[in-house]
Amino acid sequence: MLAKLEKRKLRTAAQILVSMLEVNGIDRVFCLPGESFLPVLDAFLDSSIETVTCRHEGSAGFMAVADARLTGKPGICLVSRGPGATNAAIAIHTAQQDALPLIVFIGQVPRKNLRRDGFQEIDYGKMFGDIAKMVAEIIDPDRMAEVLARAFNVAIGGTPGPVIISLPEDILALPVEMPTLRPASRALTAPNRGGIDETLTLLQDSKRPLIIAGSGLAGGRGRELLMEAARRFSVPVAVSFRRHDLFPNDHRLYAGDLGVGNSREQLAAFDESDLILALGTRLGDLTTKGYDFPRSPWPRQRLVHVYDDSAVVGKHFRPDVGMICDAPSFLEKLLECDLASKTPNRNAWIDRLHKINAGLSAWRPRRAADGVVFGNVIAALAANVQDDAIIVPDAGISAALLYRYFLFRPPQRLFATVTGCMGFGVPGAIAVAMREPGRQIVCVVGDGGFMMTGNELALAVERKLSISVFLSNNRSLGTIRVNQEREFPGRPSATDLSGPDFAAVARSFGCTTYVIENEHAVAETVSAALRATGIVLVEVKSSLAAVLPAGAIVS
Repeated sequence: MLAKLEKRKLRTAAQILVSMLEVNGIDRVFCLPGESFLPVLDAFLDSSIETVTCRHEGSAGFMAVADARLTGKPGICLVSRGPGATNAAIAIHTAQQDALPLIVFIGQVPRKNLRRDGFQEIDYGKMFGDIAKMVAEIIDPDRMAEVLARAFNVAIGGTPGPVIISLPEDILALPVEMPTLRPASRALTAPNRGGIDETLTLLQDSKRPLIIAGSGLAGGRGRELLMEAARRFSVPVAVSFRRHDLFPNDHRLYAGDLGVGNSREQLAAFDESDLILALGTRLGDLTTKGYDFPRSPWPRQRLVHVYDDSAVVGKHFRPDVGMICDAPSFLEKLLECDLASKTPNRNAWIDRLHKINAGLSAWRPRRAADGVVFGNVIAALAANVQDDAIIVPDAGISAALLYRYFLFRPPQRLFATVTGCMGFGVPGAIAVAMREPGRQIVCVVGDGGFMMTGNELALAVERKLSISVFLSNNRSLGTIRVNQEREFPGRPSATDLSGPDFAAVARSFGCTTYVIENEHAVAETVSAALRATGIVLVEVKSSLAAVLPAGAIVS
């Protein structure tokens, strides 16, 4: 069969799919194999692409999302139809919320059974139509290359996001004429001179400007240009939701993050700004405090909004200057202009914002009767991690403490999800460790999040990766419990957790383990765990009372 295909310069549709991945620079895919795409799995054997077998489709999707953030290319995930697709949905939503390119291939029933309520059949256009940028079902194998070319362009174009490709199982082994394949390319945008001049005028007239820095500055020279512009034009920088690593957190020009932990004093100070430069951010609801800072649709401040998607700029806020271009290019052009001699003295404004944030982020050691205060562990991490460490948090209280009290300094990196979904931590850290084997990878996760995807430790050990996992075991779904105590004091419901001996579970996978049961062991154990190699899990017997509102009773 293969000899005949070679003679006629034919390939199977599955081989075309794999060749399209190769030509677009994909070298790794994440999957949980399914019988509905066996020809694709077979085609990978003759390719340069590494296939990573995960233990759950949600984990495979999370790893693909993390890989996309690292490489800038679409993360690739393959899952089986029906149950496999529903399990992967959490990662598809994450890619949409985090503006990361993701292509998910889903096996599908044979074409003759489509829309006939077949075994494990789902109409993926209906299922994912609201969160995916594109959903396609390839029923003609001759169109495989065409559809995948469009899929790559859609995934990386404008605001990057997820694309779903449904693969009826009976098309994958069919012969297809081998086309000439070319990689996708992102359409380029550029700042215009008029917008640059208007921005310079606004900067010159502003007494209290503020930069809101978003994910569009995370790649290439984005961070370097942000720092140079903040210094040159004397503008303090606030980072958008969960983008703490865009700017040194201990720098005088750092004003803090816009997220869920801002104080009234900080928000009031931000609101006194007279000019906002929103650079590389979509200005979503959490960054803008429910579209109130800046206020939608007409901000109280003058607004310059720079983002490389025309569907975003002007959608919720009317900017005084709207620029459809990538933020680094905008800053490059802005920095070509010399405004230093005309820049007003903004020292009082800069120092005020930095002082407020420094007060919020200063950790003061605490003790609790019911366990280790996890904030003390975060403080020990901050003091002991390497200068180029990559921190991968899961969700919940453990992550919230990290965002508040861990001061990121370049080249340290934060790999957090905007969605705040539980279960990302362990698989996300694995994907990062596979790309960055020479860097220290630290995962911070709660007992709830670990119980969702902690089984992926098997893959981490199998791949001989090096990751330090710090697990906060407070026997509770902490974030929900905190909100319960605020809304319904003294009436906890459905938030208590019982769990296994996490250290024993980790050892069964082949991990090195430590347990922190009291405050005296925090500094020494954290330091020892970070020096160890391989997969290390540190279970912290954490206090629940320490994170609950004052007066809450812990049984």
